[in-house]
Amino acid sequence: MYRYFFRFVVTTITILTANLLTTAISDYMISYKNHVKPVIFTLIAMGIIVVVFYPLFTKMEDWIKTLSLRVIKSGKSVAGKYLGLTLAFLAALAVLCYFYAREWYHIDLARALVNGSIGGYF
Repeated sequence: MYRYFFRFVVTTITILTANLLTTAISDYMISYKNHVKPVIFTLIAMGIIVVVFYPLFTKMEDWIKTLSLRVIKSGKSVAGKYLGLTLAFLAALAVLCYFYAREWYHIDLARALVNGSIGGYF
């Protein structure tokens, strides 16, 4: 059971992280589209996407798995096997939620939490 939950956690974090990175890189590239003719820009952007994202996707799962193992080992020693994994998963989701809110809505959730105005976003 733990192995399946661990796979779910790693896969979920990998998908969300990869999507966040690809969105950020794509948005950055799109900001230059008015400087080049449309077809030339499209071909260049497609080439850059392949060059950047192919190694990123092939390595990202390994990076996330390594990081997850380290976090889970430290969480396991503090809170136990399942609780440590659950707490590490929730912490990773909180960090990703911060970056998604910042990317999509330009909201600084950490500042809103400190100011006490986080309730206005729910």
